[in-house]
Amino acid sequence: MNDNKNSYTENYMISFEEALKLISENSSVLESEIISLSESNGRILSEDIISPISVPTFDNSAMDGYAVNAKDLIGATNESPVILKLIGLTAAGDNISQAIDNKMTAWKIMTGAPVPEGYDSVIPVENTTLLGEENDNQQVRCISSPLKGAHIRSSGEDFLENDIVLTKNQLLNANKIMALASLGIEKIKTVNKPDIAVFSTGKELIDDLSKTLEPGQIYNSNMPYILECLKELPVNAYNAGTNYDDVELYQQALQKELDKNTQIIISTGAVSMGDFDFIPQTIIKMGGEIIFHKSKIRPGKPVLFAKFPNGSFYFGLPGNPISATIGLRFFVTHLIRLMTSMPAEKPLKAKLLNHKTKKKGFAGILKAHSKIDSDASLTVDILSGQESFKIHPLLDANGWVVLSESSESANLDDLVDYYFSTVNYE
Repeated sequence: MNDNKNSYTENYMISFEEALKLISENSSVLESEIISLSESNGRILSEDIISPISVPTFDNSAMDGYAVNAKDLIGATNESPVILKLIGLTAAGDNISQAIDNKMTAWKIMTGAPVPEGYDSVIPVENTTLLGEENDNQQVRCISSPLKGAHIRSSGEDFLENDIVLTKNQLLNANKIMALASLGIEKIKTVNKPDIAVFSTGKELIDDLSKTLEPGQIYNSNMPYILECLKELPVNAYNAGTNYDDVELYQQALQKELDKNTQIIISTGAVSMGDFDFIPQTIIKMGGEIIFHKSKIRPGKPVLFAKFPNGSFYFGLPGNPISATIGLRFFVTHLIRLMTSMPAEKPLKAKLLNHKTKKKGFAGILKAHSKIDSDASLTVDILSGQESFKIHPLLDANGWVVLSESSESANLDDLVDYYFSTVNYE
């Protein structure tokens, strides 16, 4: 294979924006499935959620005290208390069905218990004194004047029946699961998770981290990194194995994934133009269409995106660790968002705290560390050690600065495009 783009793709060495656009144009949203609430964390809703009930479903007390009528306690103070007759008691979980004489009476009530019909407020227990022996015409001495409705959680105050609680395309998390549980919603409809197979290539790779390296060998750091990152997304990702530059064996392994209709296949390495870079040829040989190969970005230029007739997508990421990281963060996750019905991610704007020069004609995707300054502004440092093989700067990095192809430098206090390391899935 040579650099003649017409030999296998019209989209060779394209811009960062063009690459993202081509991924968008070839993507489609996955089908949906109904799952239990307990399985829903990190999933994407595929329909609106309508509240089937009101929450609370009944008026209940916000604290321990006595249900009273506010008008009965007007002017009550420690010096001028009001005495009410105690006629009942309700704990949380109790149900009241009896008729109640609520004139100048009080009803002992615990937090969460339903407020008996006819009472309009609750006086806290600390503003009262219980008089008399138990079950012997007890009275309640009240020394404060609650407002009407005081300390009562009204029915529907949190959620109203038939209101829209959540809208489709929202990411479910613990907060939303709590809300759905409070509404008694057990099953929900979510977008399917795409299956993602991750391959490594390179005869220099060692997967067994307990093994001592021989000359020319390196530990496989791309595979654990990619799998850990994908755990944060609504996908089913798995290690599909390491290939030691054996083209025939790779074809067999790839065919297995195509036979399973794996939605996304990722490989690292063997995607550039060297003698052992067999990924582009293998894709073409097996009937795949290379949508684009190489993008005007640094690091990560050799990235490849392809599609097979069965609908499987293929990302060939470069083998250098930072190049693979960038390919995953900006291209693979872009497709995942679109397949799970989420909109394309937009960068934040951050104020640059240092200076950086770059080669014009390539978008610079740079390891960076952000923080919020004393003015509540997002600021960012571009870190040293931007080479594609240097992992060490990632220990300090929490995001990426993206500088446009047309720029040659970014200066102190410039506003730059910034993406957090973890994909913003909201």
